[in-house]
Amino acid sequence: MRRWMTLLVVGALVMALAPVSSAVDGGGGGGGTYLALGDSVAAGTQMPDPITNRGYTNRLYRYVRDNHGFDTFVNLACPGDDTIEMRFGTGGASTYGSACYGPYAQLPPGGTSQLDVAVEYLLTHPGEVGLITIAMGANDILACDLSLPEADLNACLTAQLGQIGANLPVIIGTLQAVAPGVPIVAMNYFNPNLAYWITGPAGQELAGASLGLTTIFNGTLQAVYDAMGVPVADVANAFGTYRTRGAVFPTNVRRICQLTQMCEKAGRRYVLSDYDPLTPGPQTDIHPSNQGYRRIASTHAHLIADLGLLD
Repeated sequence: MRRWMTLLVVGALVMALAPVSSAVDGGGGGGGTYLALGDSVAAGTQMPDPITNRGYTNRLYRYVRDNHGFDTFVNLACPGDDTIEMRFGTGGASTYGSACYGPYAQLPPGGTSQLDVAVEYLLTHPGEVGLITIAMGANDILACDLSLPEADLNACLTAQLGQIGANLPVIIGTLQAVAPGVPIVAMNYFNPNLAYWITGPAGQELAGASLGLTTIFNGTLQAVYDAMGVPVADVANAFGTYRTRGAVFPTNVRRICQLTQMCEKAGRRYVLSDYDPLTPGPQTDIHPSNQGYRRIASTHAHLIADLGLLD
């Protein structure tokens, strides 16, 4: 999955020449820059397009532009990045390196990791960035195969949560050191595995088990961000992740089918999506739908407003 995503991402970036220049919206000039960092959710991925302008970061930029006078949007998010790849790129314990900044595509200045490039941007544009958002950690967990025997799965999850706990504080601390006083807003995650509930008993068992994993994963993110003083947009609750009651479908299943591209409507029911009809079997997409990206953007906007971060 990661190698396939890498080819898509590199193709998109080569056509755009560089992620920094291709992701800029606005002309600068003192109104403030919104810097977006993270993984495919921050990049606006909707398969088969790894990078789009339909993501929550694009929508959040329009909010801060219209309500807080921002005039520049820079999105350095890279689909597929986990915390190792964001922090180290081609170094450290990274296996593949970042698809955008590692050995496959050393296009922008600043280094071979997303964090390197973000630091370079912040240092070369002092005082211009007024907001940073980050969505990171999902790819660390997605490295674990949920079909593994329980003992092996638990060992994998423990290692990957430890990986997040080791790398994410360094990422946040580095950004805070380079851009002191600039608000950083993070997010937790929805649970796309809930969609498998619609496939029958085995899928319902998987969906139920995945709820516990979501709690642990988001709890780890919350603990790191709390320790670093970073507010967290509660995307999990915005997607109704723990609302398990419902008539035909549990509410959380219906929401995940509406707010991601895991499912599609078939009459009054949902089936797993098939965005690539030329490939046998369902082609599900864990990424948000347009409605889902709007929901994530509004969750961030409400948090920013409630905390007065840009006032």
